[in-house]
Amino acid sequence: MRVDAEVLETTARGDAQHYARSFVAREFDRVVAWGGDGTVNETAGPLRATRAILGIVPSGSGDGLAGSLGLPRRPEQALAAAIERPARAIDVGWLGDRHFLNVGGVGFDAAIAHAFNGRSKRGGLGYLTHGLSLAWTYRSRPYELQLGDEPGRKGEIWLMSFANGTQYGNGVIIAPDADPSDGWLNAVIVAPGSTARQFWRARRLLVARLRPAEGVLRTRLQRATISGTDFHCHVDGETFMATGKLTVRVEHGAMNVAC
Repeated sequence: MRVDAEVLETTARGDAQHYARSFVAREFDRVVAWGGDGTVNETAGPLRATRAILGIVPSGSGDGLAGSLGLPRRPEQALAAAIERPARAIDVGWLGDRHFLNVGGVGFDAAIAHAFNGRSKRGGLGYLTHGLSLAWTYRSRPYELQLGDEPGRKGEIWLMSFANGTQYGNGVIIAPDADPSDGWLNAVIVAPGSTARQFWRARRLLVARLRPAEGVLRTRLQRATISGTDFHCHVDGETFMATGKLTVRVEHGAMNVAC
């Protein structure tokens, strides 16, 4: 296989976005992101709603989007797929003014991502260790939440996950029936509870994933609003803090991905 390509290395946050914007301006057919979900997310921004095709070579700590799309894990196979496979139009989710291709979230999962991103060493084991440790100290926060056209609700919530793909990464499935091309987000809302209760609820990540579980709400939506003060958020594992109102929405078929 022989292709004409330009290869650039990212050395700081913002590089992938800058390079991708340049490639779009120069009318490149494909832009391949070699990295984790954060690198893929950053690369995807300028490609949204263009004809350019995003290719993915997963090499991050979790690679949730690659797992959700069933992409090869071995670099040589993944690179071939990124260059040769036809495009599939997938949806783009939004949490406030930040996009996500795989999962966006508020609460406990965002707090884990924030702690994990501060580590010098990455990997699935470290993510699991941080999650288990934080589960004992994290406290649910109060929010105002409206899901679609349902009446709004107020109260404490442990976790709000909005999934375009099926998994967080490393095979940890959050929304087994999610379809990244159907124009909907799969929402998982987890109520407050003791640490023991949250561990019991978390069994649904591994066993009988779609069965009902006390304190766990699953639904599909195209729009939601979240209001609160100083709460943790993430888009594809990239974290930020928010205060006030955030709108969750989905942009149908806005990203062309080789998969």
